[in-house]
Amino acid sequence: MIFPGGKHHTKRVTLLVLGLFIIATTSLTFLGLASPGWLILLTAPIISVALVGRHAAYLTLTVSLLISISLGYLHSAGHLQTNTLNYDHHTENWLNWMVMTFALLFSGTACITLTEHLRTQWEASNIALYKQHDQMHALVEYAPEAILIYDMDLGCFITSNTRAEQILGYSRDELMQAITPKISPPFQPDGRRSRVAVSTYLRQTLAGEFPVFEWQFENKNGDMLDCEVSLARLPPLDRKLIRASVVEISARKAEIKERAKIQEQLAVSQKLEAVGKLTGGVAHDFNNLLAVTLGNLELLRDEIDDEQHKQLIEKGIAATLRGSDLTRNMLAFARKASLEPSPIDINLVVQETKNWISRTLPATISVNTSLLDGLWLVEADPSATESALLNLILNAQDAMPNGGKLTIETANIIIDKNYIDARQEELPPGRYVMLAVSDTGEGIPPEIVPDIFEPFFSTKAPGGNSGLGLSMVHGFMRQSNGTVQVYSEPGIGTTFKLFFKVAASSSEEADARPEAEPETTNHTARRILLAEDNASVLEVLIQTLQKAGYVVTAAPSGDAAKEIFEADPHFDLLITDIVMPGRLLGTGLAAELRSLAPDLPVIFMSGYASEAAVHGNGLRPEDIRLMKPVQRTDLFAAIQKALGQGTDSLDTGRG
Repeated sequence: MIFPGGKHHTKRVTLLVLGLFIIATTSLTFLGLASPGWLILLTAPIISVALVGRHAAYLTLTVSLLISISLGYLHSAGHLQTNTLNYDHHTENWLNWMVMTFALLFSGTACITLTEHLRTQWEASNIALYKQHDQMHALVEYAPEAILIYDMDLGCFITSNTRAEQILGYSRDELMQAITPKISPPFQPDGRRSRVAVSTYLRQTLAGEFPVFEWQFENKNGDMLDCEVSLARLPPLDRKLIRASVVEISARKAEIKERAKIQEQLAVSQKLEAVGKLTGGVAHDFNNLLAVTLGNLELLRDEIDDEQHKQLIEKGIAATLRGSDLTRNMLAFARKASLEPSPIDINLVVQETKNWISRTLPATISVNTSLLDGLWLVEADPSATESALLNLILNAQDAMPNGGKLTIETANIIIDKNYIDARQEELPPGRYVMLAVSDTGEGIPPEIVPDIFEPFFSTKAPGGNSGLGLSMVHGFMRQSNGTVQVYSEPGIGTTFKLFFKVAASSSEEADARPEAEPETTNHTARRILLAEDNASVLEVLIQTLQKAGYVVTAAPSGDAAKEIFEADPHFDLLITDIVMPGRLLGTGLAAELRSLAPDLPVIFMSGYASEAAVHGNGLRPEDIRLMKPVQRTDLFAAIQKALGQGTDSLDTGRG
């Protein structure tokens, strides 16, 4: 009463102990050894250690001992008299007082030690309990999901955490009202009535189950939230307490939907890639089949006089050519980029690039150009064109660490409707300008040539480059309605050729110039060595050429053609497939035969794209390349030009 409040705790304990001392002293003074004051003196240290601490208890015990000794001296000396006649002789004996004092000392010490131990354990238990409580409170309060406890008897939530307030928009006081706020719409997205569905889940929870389900909540602002809810029953079991853990999954569902969309797009992309790879793998054989069909139909047309039958044959030829178009269409892949195409002169781009790039290249690399006069204008982005040329020049520089020769050339190219480029991608027929960059460097191993245009593919050390240079060139050319080709031989060199679509004005001017019709008969005494590994194609070509008056000697491979030529080198022309079994491909065959007959004209044919390169692969700039299937008129035109060209430069540019 004198010292209210917690801050006066020590003062209140001091007054209590002082009062006990007064009572004990008074009792011992009048009653002596028979007084119950001894118990009060023992109680005072116990109260002190329980309420204050060990040091206060020992101080209290010391005071108790001093009281006992002082009163014992006074009674034994006769200064004090007791009112208990039966115990006077005991009270006046000093030894009895000393025994009681020692008993008080040992009993008090034992009680202080025991009480201190109990108090320490009690405090430790309380601290652990409070810590556990704080941890559990923090675990619930700062949980990433909303946690609410619902009392089914009261029909409201009795507690919730901060996350529940954030998700639902209601304060804890609002959630713990007797009437629960409307946090669920009348119906769930699957059509179930919310009240019926939640009653089912609550019954399952009371039965000991742990239902987990998706639920749509309506927050205070009226927004619908997709959530995942898990329920569990909490003790004590005499109450119907349900814990609800709520996780908002709106973002997750949106991510799943987006991922499904991406997966769908990826599946489509993989299908397109599979079609491209499949078509690329069979393009050579398929074009050989078309070549056989086309050749036989053309031969049959010459033997038929009936106009109705000829019309049927013409339809067959047209269908065969459409089959070739179908292959190209399957290989067409769209690419999108922000380009600003305009009519540009590739020769000017090369000259400007050479002027400054020559000063940056090592002195061990010589740069030569062969630029065609009267080059057509092309429709392309000037900056991207310069970047593509620069990429190819830098690649050539890296391929020639010890120096070498870099050649840049341009040419006007006419690509017919039978052309498919080296990666089996369609290139629309028309007039193109070719930009070629060739080096005499290390060359590219054949096994990695198919991968060089893949993003991030690089043979250089990590950090040497990004691996994006050639893929950017390839993407730019396809976006510009053109293409890029590569031909390489390890140890000899590499050629990259860019084919740019001619601008409309240049194309119209070129179209205005008449083209000569090729002569297709009376070529007696012209001897042709024909190398073709496909027996059906070989048979058609033999019949076609012999019917036109040529003397044809056929070989099923490059190796066999070389043996024939070595036995009899008097041939006017070599027509060879590029890809053949054996040691000698078409390019190798041409190189070895020309070592015996340097002026031998050569026409190359392939079911793949044109292996157009200037040096390092057995081809010459004047050589003619044809893409299978070859129409007879194109074949005869190529032969006429090859046999009549003499030493003049010729490149039909046919794919």
